Amino acid sequence: MKFLILSFLLIVSCKENMAKATDTKAVISSPVENNNSASTQNLSGEWIYQKKQANADVPEEQFTLTIIQEGNSIKAQYCAIANSGGKIDCESEQNYNITGSIKNDKIVGEFFSFFGAPSDKGKFEISLINDKIHWKVIKAPKGTFYAPDDCVLAKKEENGSAAKSISSSGNEAVNLLPLDYKDLENQNKIKFTNHPEDWLQKAFMDKFDLTADTSAKILSKDGYDLYIVNNVGGDSELIYLVSAKGNTMLNGINVADSNGDSETTKTFSIDAKNTVYIFNETGGRRSLIEKYVFNLGKFEKK
Repeated sequence: MKFLILSFLLIVSCKENMAKATDTKAVISSPVENNNSASTQNLSGEWIYQKKQANADVPEEQFTLTIIQEGNSIKAQYCAIANSGGKIDCESEQNYNITGSIKNDKIVGEFFSFFGAPSDKGKFEISLINDKIHWKVIKAPKGTFYAPDDCVLAKKEENGSAAKSISSSGNEAVNLLPLDYKDLENQNKIKFTNHPEDWLQKAFMDKFDLTADTSAKILSKDGYDLYIVNNVGGDSELIYLVSAKGNTMLNGINVADSNGDSETTKTFSIDAKNTVYIFNETGGRRSLIEKYVFNLGKFEKK
């Protein structure tokens, strides 16, 4: 029996599943940079992704994973909802449709859709991103399925709500400078919101053709705001600095890129005088490639 779960929970970013019906081609993608190891964490519990407009009563998409981990092995059951409840890939009875094991600090395994046969399996991987998990379909199962291809999920708390991050993205005065790329993993230094404001999401998509998955305001000065915006849905993790005045985005520059499997990553630092340094970093050694000064909403190249 299929069922619809209606709830108001944390929204985290996800790419829509484009491999529906009889699409059986593999979905190939590179690993996302991990901040934790799956081999040292127990992922048992319920995890959730939800896409819902601010003024909507029901989510456009929702994906939940109920995971049981025993040692290096997991079993799980998903519930995937699309088209605001018009498409439901769920099972009301307990029926684990996901099995996997830990390999190379990720969970890899197979899954099947509740629209298909258990033998028509696809392949997936799960990696850790701080306190969230990154679900990625590596090979689609045969037939119809509505699980997302690429999705970041947050763990549900005991009261049924998703874990939330306190953000520095409201209208309050903020100054987190100086700031370094390494500080992004320090939640005492900077805390991201998992659902950037609608105006920022739309402007970021219009300018860069990318989703704004997480954001944090890091500076308010002279009536202008400076945000860090993170995109984690592609082959690498991309980080941008974005300037805004009120709810209008003015400009933006790419300051970090994990480059998939490359040993060289793009990193950055910002000093207390609003100077932005962008580096190529290999093995902990940095080489300066660009420098900007943030002034009155503009990034002035030096």
